[in-house]
Amino acid sequence: MPPPLKRSWSSTSRSISPPAIRRKISPPATHVADHVHIFSWNVNGVGPLLQKQFSFNPGSLSPLRLFLKRHHWPQLLCLQEVKISSKDAATQRQLEHAANQGQAMDEPTYKVHFSLPRDKYNATGFGGKVHGVATLVRNDFAGKIRVTRRPDWDLEGRVLIHELEGDVVVINGYWVNGTSNPYRNPVTGDVTGSRHDHKLRFHQRTLEEAVQHQEKGRHVILVGDMNIARARIDGYPNLRTSPVQHVKNRADFNAKFFTDDKGMHGIDIFRHLHGDTKKYTYHPRGRRWGESCDRVDLIVVSRSLVDKDTAVTGSDICDSPLDRGHSDHVPLWISVDMSKLDQQQSTPEPDKKG
Repeated sequence: MPPPLKRSWSSTSRSISPPAIRRKISPPATHVADHVHIFSWNVNGVGPLLQKQFSFNPGSLSPLRLFLKRHHWPQLLCLQEVKISSKDAATQRQLEHAANQGQAMDEPTYKVHFSLPRDKYNATGFGGKVHGVATLVRNDFAGKIRVTRRPDWDLEGRVLIHELEGDVVVINGYWVNGTSNPYRNPVTGDVTGSRHDHKLRFHQRTLEEAVQHQEKGRHVILVGDMNIARARIDGYPNLRTSPVQHVKNRADFNAKFFTDDKGMHGIDIFRHLHGDTKKYTYHPRGRRWGESCDRVDLIVVSRSLVDKDTAVTGSDICDSPLDRGHSDHVPLWISVDMSKLDQQQSTPEPDKKG
């Protein structure tokens, strides 16, 4: 059998939708050695995931546990827009309980990490139940995570950074949605521009996090709701172009994370693997399925993860009403073979003398 065709990187300088790699992308398998499966899902509030099942069976599963089981127990489930107040310890405990409710003897359990709003001027709506991200980490994988942290600059509960063994860094993010609403200085409360301005600052700070890790030889995986549809193919029936600031935000995002010399030089892994396939992650409630949708949830990876012998074994969007569930977004996932990264680290550099 001939080797697979080699392809150029995904880039907005020409097209962000290169031909798909000619190989079958399978769903994540259960407990494959060295394969790390990462799911990302904007849940638009965790409430429905915590509901108790009406069953006399004490082992009945919560909606969250059913989701984890249906998707073969991913090592990481990155949730965005969880809408939990930083003061609401009870709901935080309930989310972890729901992740493990009905656990059988041979099934994994999960620990939950949070980054929740702590900005008294910009994240106060609904009693502080806005924004927020959470990452569910499978307990038998927890030992492979060296550090989990939230950056000091993120006061709205939008970012969790996980540094894994194998020099892999997973950044779970609920990126700012640009609007003309005012943004207030988080110290003084004074208005200092709009949410559009805040979005551009968020791009810059997230880029700095990513580049900092890449300069140390680490492989970065950005996952989450990035609130950007990158190109015409990513919006149906139309790509949002009004007001014009949305166009500027899109250009800034594509430049910083894909095309600028001083940017991340990232790879939009869905486009890299699936080419011009039309799948979307945002499907608003109250509209007929497929009537209006956008691909605004993304997985962007360092080129080192797909360079040479690619460590990425699969990625896709779960584009169905079943997987949207109660939310207005569907999940997406990536699978990484960590053993490939170990091989890259152990392979000596070629002798460049002579």
